[in-house]
Amino acid sequence: MNREHVLTVILVLSLCANVYLAFTDHSSLNPDVQEFVSIVVPGAYNPNISPGSSGINNSNPDNPDQEPDNETDHGSRADGEEIPNIEDPDEQLTIPVPSPTPETVEPTPTPDGWTTYTSKKYAFSVRYPITWDLNDGSTGSPGRMLVLTAPTESDCDQINAQCFKYIASMTFEIDQHPDTLVLEDYFNSAVAALQEDYGITATSKSASCMLSGNRAYQIEFYTRDERGNPDRSYMQYYVLIDKKGYIISYTGPFSNVEHVFAINKGDAQRIIDSFWVERTFEVV
Repeated sequence: MNREHVLTVILVLSLCANVYLAFTDHSSLNPDVQEFVSIVVPGAYNPNISPGSSGINNSNPDNPDQEPDNETDHGSRADGEEIPNIEDPDEQLTIPVPSPTPETVEPTPTPDGWTTYTSKKYAFSVRYPITWDLNDGSTGSPGRMLVLTAPTESDCDQINAQCFKYIASMTFEIDQHPDTLVLEDYFNSAVAALQEDYGITATSKSASCMLSGNRAYQIEFYTRDERGNPDRSYMQYYVLIDKKGYIISYTGPFSNVEHVFAINKGDAQRIIDSFWVERTFEVV
């Protein structure tokens, strides 16, 4: 092999070595080898240049204090936005979490505007509207257990400058010692007393019904004043339970128009239908 061929082979090997050394990370090389590489291939190893950087310094050599145009302070981008220091594991991003808005707690209303009254003394219960007044104290009669009063209705006369109050109420009475335990006889005796005391006529409506799970009788009538004019309207129920008589009376001022008695009659019927007596059974 002649001399020219040998030189050509050496030149090719040298070029290949330079290319390899220029594009290879030499940080893991022995310090002596690194020094040799830096002499053979200038710029191939520079501990101040990280892999991937071009190694080109754009600063002005006449002004050593000038910083490169593309460099920014650590921890911020060129547009001024702060970025986290990924080299510091203790530094974390602070993500704002919106504080929950406390829910407004609204009071729970009565589901249907009604409530339940229970008498431990007389062992009965009844539901009534919360707009009605309840009195289970001084009821004016030994046998009267409870009085419910509907909302008062006022009617003012603009000519005479007078106002009248119309009141409808319901009473619950107990007959501890009825004269008979036969319901029909008990009811007929009560109607006879009404005819004698209030002069009610045979046109009064009466019918059989159920009350507190037992057969009962219901009657509607009105009374008259001393001059014979209609005075008050009544709706009464009679029932015998456990050898006791129960009389429920709903009453209000008589009127041919939709007045306090008629307005509250629907609620009065619901109250009566809810009446319930706790039974007591004898062991035989």
